[in-house]
Amino acid sequence: MQLALLSMTETEEVELKLELVPGDVERFRALPLLGAPAHAAAPQVSTYFDTPEGHLRKDGFSLRVRRKGRRHVQTLKEKGGDAGGFSARAEWEQAISGPALDLTLLESTPVAALLARKKVRNRLAIVSETRVDRTTWLLKRDGSTIELILDVGEVVSGDRSEPVCEIELELKRGSRAELFAFAREIGRAIPLRMGVMSKSERGQRLAAKRPRQIRKAEPVDIPPGTAIADAFALIVQSCLRHFRRNEPAVIADRDAEAVHQLRVATRRLRSAFTLFAPIVDSDEFDRLRVGFGALSNLLGTARDLDVTLVGLRGAEGPKKPLAAERRRLKGLRGGAYDMLVATLCGEDLPHLILDLVAWAESGEWRGTPRAQRSIEAFAEERLGRLWRKVRKQGKHIESLDPEARHQLRIQVKKLRYGSEFFAGLALGSARRWSNFNALLEQLQESLGKLNDLETARTMAPGTPDAHAVEGLLADAQRAADGLREAGPYWR
Repeated sequence: MQLALLSMTETEEVELKLELVPGDVERFRALPLLGAPAHAAAPQVSTYFDTPEGHLRKDGFSLRVRRKGRRHVQTLKEKGGDAGGFSARAEWEQAISGPALDLTLLESTPVAALLARKKVRNRLAIVSETRVDRTTWLLKRDGSTIELILDVGEVVSGDRSEPVCEIELELKRGSRAELFAFAREIGRAIPLRMGVMSKSERGQRLAAKRPRQIRKAEPVDIPPGTAIADAFALIVQSCLRHFRRNEPAVIADRDAEAVHQLRVATRRLRSAFTLFAPIVDSDEFDRLRVGFGALSNLLGTARDLDVTLVGLRGAEGPKKPLAAERRRLKGLRGGAYDMLVATLCGEDLPHLILDLVAWAESGEWRGTPRAQRSIEAFAEERLGRLWRKVRKQGKHIESLDPEARHQLRIQVKKLRYGSEFFAGLALGSARRWSNFNALLEQLQESLGKLNDLETARTMAPGTPDAHAVEGLLADAQRAADGLREAGPYWR
């Protein structure tokens, strides 16, 4: 029988998760700005629970029992803020007497109704364990109190495991700006990368025995009534999570599809910059936009070479000229990938990403009255602006030259990403939103294939077309006409 209080205490956890290279652990411990730890390294075991079907995970929660010495603490956490390394989320925590779950403590939490179902409650089981040596520092800086945790160990599920080497900065009291200022100070001394997967997520992946996968963008959860500033921060976090989850496959495997997903993540981020420009415009915004623009150019070059080489595989023509052209393009692609991997592994990009998160979460722009308004009216206004451009430019696609078609494709992409970002706001019916986005996707796909043909002609002159241009133009026009007929879903 568990001995505990009758209810769990709800608090908000404001936390920044950063990954550390194992070889830098001792250098990190010796940093003068840390001083002596409040608690020396001590073993800690966290056991994560869910059903085999992942009911808690799908509902947006994680449930664990943490053991430190002879003490046990049960914690339920929201996962909605886990997007890109920074999270501000609710958690319910209570000391318990042993390693077994005490479900009575969850009766006053958001998962009470879920756990009231027998098929859920009776199937709760251990998914994974995290076994780490944890060192804790408590730092006071300019009126803020920050708890810094270093975890070194492993995540284990059955006979599978993977290493853990990360730091967590939790704001106990004070300003988020000071939390990020401290993180950037550490980052100047020791290479750090944003951590985008929680320990529970890593355990779930191990339990499912899923190899490293290429990840598409996940939906952005922007609740109705969210402030414009908070909506932008949520989108930034989602884009960075998409980016970071595909980064390892590019570095380790030079996977072409992972490169494509990095490019999509970066384009979604830059589309968010465009959407929110009237709110976030500043010198820091300009610097970040230039930095991610340079990254986008690197990704674009690598991706264009991949697409052109794929097109050459199905090309018909004299074998020797085509073989020579493939060798030339493969050499160019190798060089493009070298530059891209060097950028991903370098120190500048992690700094840029941390600067972006700090600016999105605590920049001065957030304090303006407009940034604190509800997102709905702003979303409709920005979507409407993009819609008018797409409607006008898409009237006679067959008469557009390749550059004009490319510009239309960019506007279509921005409109589609914006529509996806704001999907949870219920600006229109779900049916109209789905139809509108399906037509946008068709238009984007046709314009994309036309652009690929033009890119192939530029990179490999004389390359036969892989698709009939006339057919693609007709497909694009049908989709554009369908969009005009459907009209904007938010009205």
